[in-house]
Amino acid sequence: MKNHLIILLSVLWFACGGNETETKTDFSNITFTMDTVVVDPGNEIINLKNGLWQSAFTDDKKFLFLWSQDEGTLDRINLDQLKLEDKIKFEKEGPDGVGSYVSWLYMVDNDQVLLANFQDIGLFDISGKKLKNYNLAKTNFESEGLKEGENFNRKSILTKDGNIMYGMLGNWIDESWSLAKVNFKDRTLKRIELSGIDELPDYSITLKMGEMTVIVPSDKTIQKIENRIILSNSAYNTLHIIEMDTDSLYQINYTPKLTASAKKGGYPKEVDSEKRLRELMNEIHSEINFMAPIWDPITKRFYRFSYETTPNEPTDKSLFEEEEIKPVSKVYLTLLDENFKLLGESVVAQLQQPPSSTFVKDGKIWYYVNVDDELGFVRMSFN
Repeated sequence: MKNHLIILLSVLWFACGGNETETKTDFSNITFTMDTVVVDPGNEIINLKNGLWQSAFTDDKKFLFLWSQDEGTLDRINLDQLKLEDKIKFEKEGPDGVGSYVSWLYMVDNDQVLLANFQDIGLFDISGKKLKNYNLAKTNFESEGLKEGENFNRKSILTKDGNIMYGMLGNWIDESWSLAKVNFKDRTLKRIELSGIDELPDYSITLKMGEMTVIVPSDKTIQKIENRIILSNSAYNTLHIIEMDTDSLYQINYTPKLTASAKKGGYPKEVDSEKRLRELMNEIHSEINFMAPIWDPITKRFYRFSYETTPNEPTDKSLFEEEEIKPVSKVYLTLLDENFKLLGESVVAQLQQPPSSTFVKDGKIWYYVNVDDELGFVRMSFN
């Protein structure tokens, strides 16, 4: 294991939010250290071609599971010991097959994993045996059913009994989406109405040029934190929360002092040239971009990064050519308590890019970095 000290001491200045009676904690002078650790792969290779795009963590953050599309393996990485434990081989075809391409995965617990392809979703044990298959299109629902073109096209959440799945239904026909709860035991599908969603400045831009259609949506994230489902969107800081025990739904709003609460919105829905699409995406990304909140079970706080980018210079590159990373002008960090009350916020001058695949482990914020083609993490330790 390598261990590189990057920053010895930095200072974060926090401004206390709104009502001073909400918290007596002083966030005016916080310091932290940052170091980088690298996972020991042993005699194997951890394939980082797609970063951690196809990965999932166990709830206790002791293990990271990374899918290798080229090998058809699930890499089990011990984050306590920072080493690759094993590569679990999965079948592509047959009764235990995962299909030709795994689009996302979700750890139900330490021993069961959901692996999704474009047709269905399979529940597997950690040895690669398929336990159950979920196919929305072939499920005969009792009441409201699936619309044409709909599917869970992003990471979804399965309850531990294997019966209920929460996810975002995307529709490639009318470019819409909805949050849904599917009970496979009772064969019911319920679309969850999000209050105020129509007033929020979301965006989805479609490029239609000849026979080519490209859709660029905002980044939406659904995650389970303890007994809550949290839905977030990169276009605004508003959060939608589902209490799983009671099925109650509510909206969280807070007012940051350092950034806007949302993008301005009002973008055109459709363009007919790559140049115009690039111009719009430059404009959209230069506004504030919100990342999903991450939970610290020790301090009972949420951390949430956000960032603004510097617009790229005009280019003649095709939309499908590899683009340089957008330069970031500012990265921000916001602290929220367990009830989502704003505790403080800060510019994080040490970060030149928004952190990737962030999580909290042992009271520290971790985020993924590639260290000479080896799996690494930067850890932010608050003092």
